[in-house]
Amino acid sequence: MASPSESQGAPAPGTKRARRQERAQIKQERSTAAADQQRRDRLARWGAFAVVALIAVGVGAWFAVGRLADDRGAPNGLPEPDGGPQIAQDVGTLVGQPAPSFTLADAEGRSYAVTPGQGRPLVLVSHMGIT
Repeated sequence: MASPSESQGAPAPGTKRARRQERAQIKQERSTAAADQQRRDRLARWGAFAVVALIAVGVGAWFAVGRLADDRGAPNGLPEPDGGPQIAQDVGTLVGQPAPSFTLADAEGRSYAVTPGQGRPLVLVSHMGIT
């Protein structure tokens, strides 16, 4: 006849059935622990990805804001000269106006006075950066 513990589903300690159930329980615990570890690893990978993505977005925004600050120009959309409007006039203000007289220096330092609008065309070619 079966003992009261066996009739309720729990095998007697030290029996083959008890050892099998104990091994099955250990296997289940290991399986659960492995699944928990996989979930933690997956969460850590997603967290690292999220941090890298946020850093990339932040750096991109920093560059974009910096470029916007550098690209701000005159109200008419044309870029301003280096040094601001106090250095030179905005091109938009000169459209349709006669050109003012000015002086240019060549590579040897000789100055030439230029007075446009004397009835003859004037073509000015400039190679910026060549001294």
